[in-house]
Amino acid sequence: MPYTTTYTIHSFDNPQPTRTIEADVTSEQVNSLLTDGYLVRESLVSGELLEELRAAADEIADANGAEVGAAQNSSRQFGGLFIRNLMDKHPTFLKLLKFEPTLSLARAVLGPQVQVHASVLRVTYPGQEKQETQWHFHQRVIPEPMPPWFGRPRVLDNLIYLDDLDDATGPFCVVPGSHTRLHDPLYGDDFSDKPDQVLLRIPAGSCVTADAGLWHRGMATRPDGKIRRLIILGYSPTWMKTVDRMGGGLTDSLRENADWETRELLGIGGYY
Repeated sequence: MPYTTTYTIHSFDNPQPTRTIEADVTSEQVNSLLTDGYLVRESLVSGELLEELRAAADEIADANGAEVGAAQNSSRQFGGLFIRNLMDKHPTFLKLLKFEPTLSLARAVLGPQVQVHASVLRVTYPGQEKQETQWHFHQRVIPEPMPPWFGRPRVLDNLIYLDDLDDATGPFCVVPGSHTRLHDPLYGDDFSDKPDQVLLRIPAGSCVTADAGLWHRGMATRPDGKIRRLIILGYSPTWMKTVDRMGGGLTDSLRENADWETRELLGIGGYY
């Protein structure tokens, strides 16, 4: 049975104030996401869509200098090739705008009104240095002490791996429950093992859905490994500022006659 929730939005001008969300996950999986801060769904993307995403990722990477060594990032903290605003750069990535397996889960845990917060391609290459990332998280705006009316921002990231994740390509490493450790320090240039870390090794097409506050890092790609292509698809509530403000690219063509759902996902709905 899908995880089902019905929300009512108390706004007189909202185009669809009552929304029933059906996410193809179990209650146990939702609880695991809330408790651990992440959820692994193996082979969530497969078949033709997976191949299309791989081809589009290669096209974008080549256009941004991967072939001439642009992936040799000068920063040791975040290695590899990073490209933002994917949905404005290639039509294949627009297929993720309403990708139900990730979108429905975001609406289930963040509320019915969500927008695409970011769409990023990260590629790491064997034989190149500095392809790993330091320990980090994506929400660095939590003050201490907490102000009385502080509203904690929430972003739900979906890491969609287009290639197998193993010891050669570099596992993904997380610290379960760290999304709740709001004021624990996490310093830069930290590549050390953590006593409670978990290494994820998963097949191509798998998706790691994670609270943006989760401590994580991408491990190094070994010289004997293969290319590792990753799409980061993030969602946030519509009231939040997005990382990737889409427009000036392919999403412009969607705006003029877009329905309410598309406008909301592009962050231009105004219903918040």
